[in-house]
Amino acid sequence: MDGDTIVKYSSLSDIRHQKEMALAKIKANNKEIGFLWKSIFEKPKKSNTPQFTFSNVMKTGIGVFDALLFAWKMYRKFKR
Repeated sequence: MDGDTIVKYSSLSDIRHQKEMALAKIKANNKEIGFLWKSIFEKPKKSNTPQFTFSNVMKTGIGVFDALLFAWKMYRKFKR
């Protein structure tokens, strides 16, 4: 039920039923919040596919090449 609606109860069983429904909703929301909270801090799974490994090798190789090229340029500029 929404917070704006007024519900008229005719017996205690109606109240008990409404209470059980509200408790079920609270438990479901609690489970969902727990799942979302846990997923925020979970590390992403690594994929060990060949493409993933190849791209990591390429990134590392290009980074090393770039560093060596930069070092060579600095050496030539300041070797005096």
